Amino acid sequence: MKNHEVRRYFNEYVFGFIGGDIQREIDLARSGDSGGNFLAALGLLCYTEFMGAIILKGEKTCTQRFNTFFRFMGKDYAQLIDIENIDIYRIFRNGMAHTYFAKNCDIKMLDDNYPAGIVIQANGKYLFIVEKYFQDFMDACRRLYNEMVEEQNPYLPST
Repeated sequence: MKNHEVRRYFNEYVFGFIGGDIQREIDLARSGDSGGNFLAALGLLCYTEFMGAIILKGEKTCTQRFNTFFRFMGKDYAQLIDIENIDIYRIFRNGMAHTYFAKNCDIKMLDDNYPAGIVIQANGKYLFIVEKYFQDFMDACRRLYNEMVEEQNPYLPST
């Protein structure tokens, strides 16, 4: 696979569709409209699993794919899984996709300078901050993109 295919794939699907959809919801929220906070959060969680599949070359379980990219997003994310021992995939991704709720969690669209897109509040309740998660997610996508452009034979899912 040539690096021009990686560029095309990421520009169309990751930076185009994924980035455009979530950014539109954040822009709506910034303009005073409500924006689709639940849909944006759910989308980001599903996209996290999708990007993990790229890193793992389509192998492993859904949970492993999700956790791989979640950790790739930075130390504040990895810490939730590795130190806090929170099953982020089950609570957030499956919770939102299959039962419409992430247990003990509020969703906020806009970032007010949080360290990560998922934090544990003082009351023990989780907070999912769409804008912050999106920023960190896109930073990780750009990092992965740069790595893949340099690879000899990068893996991309078929479209």
